[in-house]
Amino acid sequence: MISYDEVVKMIKESNEKVDEVLKAARLERHERQPMSYERYKFTLYFIAGMIAMIMGFVAAYMVIYFMGT
Repeated sequence: MISYDEVVKMIKESNEKVDEVLKAARLERHERQPMSYERYKFTLYFIAGMIAMIMGFVAAYMVIYFMGT
């Protein structure tokens, strides 16, 4: 059975290896930041707008289709 101390040591060693690989590739580690509320709101409004446009085209098509019959 692996002890808690060994697991902590393995995690620290793996983080050091990641840092070494990034340094060798001249990259930096960037922590992910949560999406801002404004960007989230913009994305939802964009999706809602696209759905509204599609439904509008479908409604216009149905009106034209049923007026022709």
